[in-house]
Amino acid sequence: MNNVGVLYNCSMRTNPRARLSPSVLNRVALIDARLRESGMRVFYYSPKHITPSERRVPGYVLENGEFVRTTAEIPAVNGNWTYQTRRLLDQGMGYQRLVEWAQARGIEIYVPPMFSELIGDKYETYRLVQGYRETLQPHCERYLHSVRQLRDFVADGTLTFIKPCAGSKGDRIITIRNARGKLGLTHYAGGRRLKLESGSLADAASTIERLTGSMKRYVIQQGVETLPYENSVFDIRVVMFHDGSRWGWVHEARLSPLDSDLSNVSQGGTSVVTEGLLFDVLGDEDARYLLEKLRSESFGLAAYLERLHPGDLMEIAFDFVVDCGIGLRLVEINTKPGLASIGFLRTVYDKRREHEPMFERWVYPHTSAVARFLRAKMHRRGLG
Repeated sequence: MNNVGVLYNCSMRTNPRARLSPSVLNRVALIDARLRESGMRVFYYSPKHITPSERRVPGYVLENGEFVRTTAEIPAVNGNWTYQTRRLLDQGMGYQRLVEWAQARGIEIYVPPMFSELIGDKYETYRLVQGYRETLQPHCERYLHSVRQLRDFVADGTLTFIKPCAGSKGDRIITIRNARGKLGLTHYAGGRRLKLESGSLADAASTIERLTGSMKRYVIQQGVETLPYENSVFDIRVVMFHDGSRWGWVHEARLSPLDSDLSNVSQGGTSVVTEGLLFDVLGDEDARYLLEKLRSESFGLAAYLERLHPGDLMEIAFDFVVDCGIGLRLVEINTKPGLASIGFLRTVYDKRREHEPMFERWVYPHTSAVARFLRAKMHRRGLG
């Protein structure tokens, strides 16, 4: 049986079943089930355990829903869902060495590490999207820790975001609201919100400097005044996935908690069906118009990005907000998205009967397409 690799931050000291997020566990289980139909299976391991001089690496395979420790040859084709990749690889062979080592041995990693590196920098992503459509993404700059720069952004609108260049799940984001000259700051971290009042722009800059601490790589981005829904803000997460021949998609709307500017599920947001929310907010005609616009924008942007690595982008997520003119604005791109809706919260091993329609709507189409993508790459190499 041929192995397809799944790269993640796994430990050989703790059983993955006990520590994996539902998004990754669902991927491993469902991709493994689909690959077994073609005589393949998933081999789950961490890049930090690779020894450059060795052909084999410790990891896990699934047997009857349980992870079994084993050692296997490093797979030729790999899906990569590691997070904090550079920090992880610093514990092992190092990021650049892994890239060069994989290229020299013909080991394929999807999405390509260089693409993840590019999209992982929010400012470079902004510059890239400018080449697709200048007005799609709100104006963004590298944050210079400058009062003058802060003044320019705050004067230009009522909402400003300061985000880590390589942030994740909405953590360590700072929002600044300018309400009739009064500045209100909110710091988001670990699912919690800290609200702070600032008497002056200089006070706000000092508070931001304290909150950002030693993390100097931030961006500053114009906020978008968005359509509200029941006193919450919302965004639309579109996950594009490639099955080896064409793009597919799923999408969900994500509602923020009350008095929050973030709708990330990790920051307390709630996932709902996009169509239902848009029909409630906009009515039938405008909702249909926006859904078609969402499809066109998502497929167009995916095709544009794929030109950087033709045939090598397996999945990518876009976060859109809807402005008050019913226009779509792109606020984030993610190359390693969590599974939509229920797939982010519950695993195939503990789902209940009432969850099955949500798995059918969001999880199964996504994981099945990724399995077909990886299987096609194996076939192309004459494996499986």
